Amino acid sequence: MQMTACIQWQEQIEQVCASLGTQKIDLLLDQSAWDTCAIPALNAVRPAIAWFSLFSGTPEESLLEQAPLLMRLDLAHWQHQAWLEELINYCATDARLLVVISPLSFEDLSLALQALSHMQWGGQAGLLRYYDPRIFAPLMSSILTPDQRNQYLQTATYWGWLDRDHQPQWLPGTCQAQQQSSDVSPMLVLSDLQCDVIGCISDAQRLLDSGDFDSLETSQERRFTSLYSWALQASQENYFGDLAEYVRQKR
Repeated sequence: MQMTACIQWQEQIEQVCASLGTQKIDLLLDQSAWDTCAIPALNAVRPAIAWFSLFSGTPEESLLEQAPLLMRLDLAHWQHQAWLEELINYCATDARLLVVISPLSFEDLSLALQALSHMQWGGQAGLLRYYDPRIFAPLMSSILTPDQRNQYLQTATYWGWLDRDHQPQWLPGTCQAQQQSSDVSPMLVLSDLQCDVIGCISDAQRLLDSGDFDSLETSQERRFTSLYSWALQASQENYFGDLAEYVRQKR
């Protein structure tokens, strides 16, 4: 099933690119808590693939093996197609890969996507891991304000990822074909409520990964949605006990 989903997604990526008249795509790879560093293999691809670490110029710059990487591929080269296939097969179903289809130059897109990872909450700077597909989807659908969401939409023509059921998902952006730059704020300011809700995503994902609630729903996405709604409810009720026990009581 996973292999079929990967093939389906690669075919969709190529179809979307063809419909836009482009053969260039950008990939955001999340390397955090991964036992593999993609950079040696990436640097070996010829023709060379342009890449950028979102940690560049930050205190985390030296953590290159854990950094989110932006890569620009040209599907006119079979070597780049092969690299895309390898990344999809080994990373996409592990929630590590976002596709960005954008007319922006690689430099402009790199700086824009880096800025979108910078957040401020309560006067403190932090990292917003939007490049994790499990976080990206609810961020776009319900957590960010319309103005904040537009920051992401204006950088791309399409965002793409595999959901928890390994089904391809696409979010249309607003970046126009001839657009040369994007107007992205240097930092997103998040409210206490937004940060609480982002924390609920992590809490629900941990419950999902535990396997204790596999009988809840037949679909991973529906199971997550149920757990996420209970995590939100627990947060609203200022519940500070064991979340798994809370869910068992509410089922």
